Amino acid sequence: MLRPTRTLRTAALAGVTAVSLFALTACTGTAGGDASGAAAGSDSVTMGIQPWLGYGPWYIAQEKGYFGDEDVDVTITNFTNDADMSAAFASDRVQLANVASHSALQLVEQGLDISIVLLLDASLTADAILTDGSITDVADLAGQRVAFEEGSVSNLLLGYALGEAGLSLDDITPVPMDPSEAATALIGGSVPAAVTYEPYISEARKATDGFEIIYTAAENAGLISDVLIVDNDYLDEHPDIVQKVVNAWGPAVEFYRSDTDEARGIIAENVGSDVEALETAFDGVEFYSLEDNKTVFPGDYLQTVLPSVEDVATQIGLLKGGADLTSLVDTRLVEEAP
Repeated sequence: MLRPTRTLRTAALAGVTAVSLFALTACTGTAGGDASGAAAGSDSVTMGIQPWLGYGPWYIAQEKGYFGDEDVDVTITNFTNDADMSAAFASDRVQLANVASHSALQLVEQGLDISIVLLLDASLTADAILTDGSITDVADLAGQRVAFEEGSVSNLLLGYALGEAGLSLDDITPVPMDPSEAATALIGGSVPAAVTYEPYISEARKATDGFEIIYTAAENAGLISDVLIVDNDYLDEHPDIVQKVVNAWGPAVEFYRSDTDEARGIIAENVGSDVEALETAFDGVEFYSLEDNKTVFPGDYLQTVLPSVEDVATQIGLLKGGADLTSLVDTRLVEEAP
């Protein structure tokens, strides 16, 4: 999320991790050509993504040909951390990007002229603070080494959790690293606590008994949510292409809901894990269909969730605050989607 290689202690996790490493280090995957069914000469666009379950419907759109149905050729480019994808987006190496809500606000503060055009998902239990069992409460993180990706959703979740416990980030010893590396550090015993997301949570718990989840994003539903962003110059020049991409999200989420087992298999393969290991992880993510977007996106998300995200991120120093949220959220494509 503006989601995120490892040496593992156990052979049980090594096989899954080898698949994860392949998925994370592969630079691009094309959703055009034969895979998408898009005809030669179709509109084309590059989308930045990370190995996060919440972005999974894009892989379904790729595999099931929903991009092709819209006559758009989408090249999906994978990144392992927020900084790399933000840099690629800022330099126009990708025109669309899947990011956390607070990451979109960070990009605005960095001077990028963007719009949020689609609400993708909200994480409930799929983002969490995980410990080796020696720490059973957020308050006990005081003075401890905690691995997490600075500036990311993990940073946001940790800051909020610490604040709820009467602490701040100044009360812990930060150990900055990518989400996958944070899980590895916990498995290897170099830190007693880590903040990460699925599939790394499930992989870590599978690797070693005794790990404990002490806090999840469900404590503030919507705090960890993801959106599709686009550069406004690109949106002005190619509104039809962005519309086609947004349209493809609809049948992908519908397929997930109607053919859940197959859909989860597609997503698990693309994030580098297996369905069995991610069963509880999938249950911890809520996908928003296009129909949901028509009401939730201009309603609860814009009016309540996004302001709350900005407030929390500002309190813990990730944002300065004061963004024009109404102009940032562009609901036109959702409204015009089938």
